[in-house]
Order: sequence, then structure tokens, then C-alpha cells
Amino acid sequence: MPGTVKILLFLLLALMTGGCATTFVPISWGFGDKVQQLSRSDLFLKTLFDRYDPERSTLRVAGASFDQVMMPSEVKHHLGAYRRDTKLIYRSLYQEYSEAQLRTLMLHELSHHIWFSAMNEAQHEQWRSHLQQHPTPLQAMVRQVYSRKYDYDTEDFAFTVEFARQADIEALASLSLITPEERDAILKERRTAQAQPSILPLSHAGLHSGTPGPGAGSPQPLKKGNDNDQ
Repeated sequence: MPGTVKILLFLLLALMTGGCATTFVPISWGFGDKVQQLSRSDLFLKTLFDRYDPERSTLRVAGASFDQVMMPSEVKHHLGAYRRDTKLIYRSLYQEYSEAQLRTLMLHELSHHIWFSAMNEAQHEQWRSHLQQHPTPLQAMVRQVYSRKYDYDTEDFAFTVEFARQADIEALASLSLITPEERDAILKERRTAQAQPSILPLSHAGLHSGTPGPGAGSPQPLKKGNDNDQ
């Protein structure tokens, strides 16, 4: 009974480490219409999806779930994952998601897809040079959260795109990852949004289960599942 033995060994490992298994499922499970709509209505997401995943195959429903063992205190901080073997974006089965969190997850994990599937080594090196010239506190966060050094580059890219500054948007165009016209449209939309008055809510609606959200001027990204070793 190889399957039974495998399950028992997995449960034993979880108990020995004091951890629990978190289940990740394709992001479209239960959110199919919403993620498809976001991929076409949000300008930044639409720009990247139209160029690097026009068929929205990273959002397809077909695909198996997988489990990842982690400590109970970590579970609520793992919103999503990207697997290189399936080229799918995943979400945590047990996490509630606001629309803003879905957008953040999609942007981060699609960035992993771009890093692994669309960028060459020259572009990787150019991005490293960009971050040397325009460092961000996100890099320090990555090095605190991720223990494996080979995760640093792809996480640097994904988190920086997720919380992209003007210099980062311009760098994407310089690396020919987006066109100058797309760059200008994204920056124009941001300027328009910043110029509009905002009404602050009385509570942080959409931040579920105590998960932190990005603070003004000091992003606090949510930790993702392991993206590049699946």
C-alpha cells in the first residue's frame, strides 16, 4: 500500500516538526470569475497577463492541489504560490480573500511566472543592477523571511513588482518587459488615482484573519508559499 505508507509518513513528519499541512489549490477554484475579471480590468495586471499569459493559463481551474507543511503561526501569512512545473498560480484553500488580496496575490505570483518563463539571464542581471541603483526595504524583508539564497532574486522581483515604484515601472520598460506606451499608461493611471481624494474606512475591511497589509510608505508584504522549488 505505497499510497497509505506515503500518507502516514507525511503525517508523522508533520507531527515531528510540530507543523501542519496547508493545502494550496489553483486560484480559480471558487474565484474563477473574479480572477478572470481582475486580469482584464486592472490595468497593471491586464498589461502583464496580455503579454505573458494571454490565454490566462496560469489561472486555469484544471490542476491538482498540493500540501505544504508549515508551523501553525505561519499558515495565515501564506496567501499563494506559483509552481514552475504546472505553471499555475495557487491560493490557500483555507484563507479568505478580499479583492485587493486577490489582486496582490495574482500580481506577485504572475511575476514569478514572468521571471522563470519569460526573462533571460541578461534581463535577470539588469534587474539586479536596477535594485542596486534603487534599493528597496523589501530586499531586507526577503532575506529575513526566505532561508534559501536561490529564492532571493525571484522574490526580489516579485515583491518589487507587487509594490512597484515609478522607478520600477520605468525599469520594466527599460528591460522591454512592457512597452513605453504601457509604462506611460500605468504611470498616468497612478497619478490620476493619487490625485483623487480618498475616504478612509473606519476599519481595515478585507484584511482577514489578522493578516497584515501594506502600510503607507512602508510595505509589509504577506509571506508567500515556496514559489520556485515545486
